[in-house]
Amino acid sequence: MRIGLLAPERRYEESFQNASEPLFHASGDNLGNFAFVEALWRHLSPQVVLLPWSVSRERARERADLLVLAAANQLGAHNDLGGFAAHLEEIGLPIVVVGLGAQAASLEAPVELPAGTERWARTLAALAPGKAPNIGLRGAFTHRVMERLGLGDRCVVTGCPSNFLNESPDFYAKLKARFDKRRIDRLCVPAGNPFFDKVRHLEASLAGMVEATGGLYVAQADLDMVRFARGEGGLSDAETRERIRRFVAPHLSEAELDVWRQRHAVAYADATSWMEAMRSCDFAVGARFHGVMLAIQAGTPGGVVAHDSRTLELCATMAIPVCEAEDAPRELRLADLEWLFPFDVAAYAATRERLRGVYGNLLRGCGIEPSPRLCV
Repeated sequence: MRIGLLAPERRYEESFQNASEPLFHASGDNLGNFAFVEALWRHLSPQVVLLPWSVSRERARERADLLVLAAANQLGAHNDLGGFAAHLEEIGLPIVVVGLGAQAASLEAPVELPAGTERWARTLAALAPGKAPNIGLRGAFTHRVMERLGLGDRCVVTGCPSNFLNESPDFYAKLKARFDKRRIDRLCVPAGNPFFDKVRHLEASLAGMVEATGGLYVAQADLDMVRFARGEGGLSDAETRERIRRFVAPHLSEAELDVWRQRHAVAYADATSWMEAMRSCDFAVGARFHGVMLAIQAGTPGGVVAHDSRTLELCATMAIPVCEAEDAPRELRLADLEWLFPFDVAAYAATRERLRGVYGNLLRGCGIEPSPRLCV
């Protein structure tokens, strides 16, 4: 069976010679998406071809018999996906969805869907390859949203495919050994967004710990943060540059912050290079889920500072250490990370293996035999 993976790019090969904007857009406007797409690519190989979401009906049918959609936090008031629904209906190929999430301020908040997005969700269910569920969700919160649409039986909770990037048989033992070290000599912080109000008061503390440990500050989004990390801050307007300075290191001048950036800030154009860099760190902490997940897949413990339902749901589903932003001390210290983010590696392993089975069965139920890389 020929599988068309509807997703952003898996990597951006020419990043070293290009500006940040094409890199950012190639990722689907968040470099963390490279993790998601890399995982799906591995789990569907060798019968998979990457196609953009905007692929024409003719091109899709020429290249694929079935589509797999790399979904995101698309269920929410922020999205009207009526046009996307019409596009998928026009293509008319059967579809499998992985990683669909709902977005709200909290896990208790209601999720109101525009009419177009409700139509899109129903279209996904209607295009199932058979009678088995064809939609993999991020967690129970999203499942409740789908149940209210009468689509709960079309879905299963799989978490994120990036949870299965590490295929090593001694993965859990190595992860536990790194966590049991109980000493953080080098910290990684997946950089937050200056417009994340709930984490703004924590970011300077996190950046200060990066400096104290000679660590890494990894940009994912938005575009201006990626520009900052890659030395292209001059492409951002003065107001945005000042917002970033106050967010990261308010005690530094703009010139001093540029020196800090050269020492600590990075952005990655593919998931494998990102994970390789994470091997040199002892812990990863920040508001970006995929930045922490890639560290964990590299065998480096970590924890997520949650600021909305998206990150909370993903962490709850996959047993990833998480602390809500409002529950963290206003000024974090390295010594706080151990008690804020206890990591039960055995619980994580058991949860991961259960989800691996659900994810594999979702694919098989839709006629896709997963790659051995998922079934190790």
